[in-house]
Amino acid sequence: MAIEKMSLVSITGNLNDLDMVLNHCIESECFHIDVAANSHGVPRGFRVLDEENPYSPILKKITDLASKMSRKLKYADYSKLDIYMADELEKYVDSLDKKAAKLSARRTELTESIANYEQALQQIIHVDGLDVNFEDIFSCKHVKVRFGRLPKDNLPKLSYYDKNTFFFFPFSTEDDYHWGFYFAPQTKVAVIDDIFDSLYFERVRLPDYVNGTADEAIAHLNNTIAQEKTELAKVKKKIKKLSRKNASKLNMVYSKLKFNNDTFEMRKLVSVANDKFYMVGFVPKRHADWFIKKIDDIENISATEMPHDTDSRLEPPVKLVNNKVVKPFEQLVGMYGLPKYGGVDPTTFVAIAYTLLFGIMFGDVGQGLVVFLIGLFLDKVRKMQFGKILERIGLSATFFGFVYGSVFGFEELLDPLFGSSPVKNILPLDVFEKANFLLISAIGVGVILITISILINIILSLKKKDYEDALFSNNGVAGLVFYVSLITALALRFLMGINILNPIFIIVFLIVPVLMMFFRQPLGKICKKRKDLKPEGGIGGFIAENFFELFEYLLSYATNTMSFLRVGGFILSHAGMMLVVFALAESVSPVAKPIVIIIGNLFVMGLEGLIVGIQVLRLQYYEIFSRFFGGGGKAFKPIAVSYEIKE
Repeated sequence: MAIEKMSLVSITGNLNDLDMVLNHCIESECFHIDVAANSHGVPRGFRVLDEENPYSPILKKITDLASKMSRKLKYADYSKLDIYMADELEKYVDSLDKKAAKLSARRTELTESIANYEQALQQIIHVDGLDVNFEDIFSCKHVKVRFGRLPKDNLPKLSYYDKNTFFFFPFSTEDDYHWGFYFAPQTKVAVIDDIFDSLYFERVRLPDYVNGTADEAIAHLNNTIAQEKTELAKVKKKIKKLSRKNASKLNMVYSKLKFNNDTFEMRKLVSVANDKFYMVGFVPKRHADWFIKKIDDIENISATEMPHDTDSRLEPPVKLVNNKVVKPFEQLVGMYGLPKYGGVDPTTFVAIAYTLLFGIMFGDVGQGLVVFLIGLFLDKVRKMQFGKILERIGLSATFFGFVYGSVFGFEELLDPLFGSSPVKNILPLDVFEKANFLLISAIGVGVILITISILINIILSLKKKDYEDALFSNNGVAGLVFYVSLITALALRFLMGINILNPIFIIVFLIVPVLMMFFRQPLGKICKKRKDLKPEGGIGGFIAENFFELFEYLLSYATNTMSFLRVGGFILSHAGMMLVVFALAESVSPVAKPIVIIIGNLFVMGLEGLIVGIQVLRLQYYEIFSRFFGGGGKAFKPIAVSYEIKE
């Protein structure tokens, strides 16, 4: 539960050695580069190094080339590559591209041609058996012929237009359409076309290469399609051969180009003057000595380590440091926002709270183990970090499943286990009989988590010397005293019948903290020994503003605490859904009963698991994080070259 300490490092040297320095920084995997122009330490007269990247156009060419060759580029060791300069790399890419482009164009041409022939074939099939040449039909001098399809429902409607000179010859029927021809005098064709358009006739224009009778045209098209598919297969084979032959070198050239391109982009963060360069960045403090020595070993290059706060214009990046158990939960913290440098890393708190709450709300031995196994698969096979979270919350759900005595919804399977144990009078815990206990316990868990959140905020605010927030805010000492005192008084009164709400208790532990929260601004100024105690908006504005803010604070204590009732509610909901599953299973035949139970368990795991996961995350973000965690930190990103191609 810590944030990596950083050191500010500045590097200066000859501009000719800049690429070498950047290469060393990339190899170190620990240098977070910042914009040198933003630094107070940049020497006078230095300017931003803004150059046109000569590798970007070549990189685009090689990615386009890989697309033509249907090849996915990937990293390859280019140390043995025999070409280095940008013009040499471009010459190689252009040479290979010329060969690939010709084959790719032919492949595209054949693919489109085959598609057109197949489309024409599908149209002509509808007049299969027509023994009249198409050219004879469409070459009539005084009669116009249209080919297409007419909706079946509209065929009888043609009788409405008997007074017009035309006739429709349906040749075949498919689904909801009649395929065929209509004939009309050339002088009346415009009117007839309008009639058929109104009846949703879809005209199909046969290509010029459709000749002869229908059977002859079909045979010709089938033969042409077969020939072109054969040629297409040969072209694809040539492309594959060209790709396979050049695969190794192509990947090496790509890797070299990508490295040069990304390294050149980093130069834009450097400042230069008189053939000298100046760059600045952050390095983890524990690696600083090693990094400085690595850079200093380069001739004519100087690296200097400084405290992270040497330059107020440069914000130190944040790198969270956690053990393997809680590290997967860093992604949940990152979804909300990283803490600022010098703040607190809430990952451990999140890991404990999230795992505990999920297990309480989703307690079932069988379903918990299924969640664990899914997480194990995603972690070990798919290499997904989220799988590690599922592993942990799955084990938590399994543990609380033993507490509730539930295995895939079966509530009696664990009875023999508890029958001989020291806790047989307590466990397994009957969820419905102990509903009130579970709801009260859920609120108790919420009170503990909220109290811890307020304590964290107090510690952080004291570290920042923000006494107004630490002592007098709703998340400070005043708020903590009020909240804990009120909860304690209510718990004693309603659970044990003890009333401690006497006048002294009310004044000291409730009214005084409320007044401190109301007057937090002037009290904060007094702590800072400031004399300007008069409110900026006047007395009336101060009273109105702080009254409504105080009301919001008091309301938030109630709403945040009551939000944890959903923890107990989901325990009951989970058990209730399984009761429904077993009720449905009892209503079917003995053969179908296991199937209903399995499907029901899958449904509950999917639906309930998703809802519980979201609800626990909501509790973390809104009821806990909002009290001490502001986010706003900048992630530590050591400079590196990514060889992945963005789609």
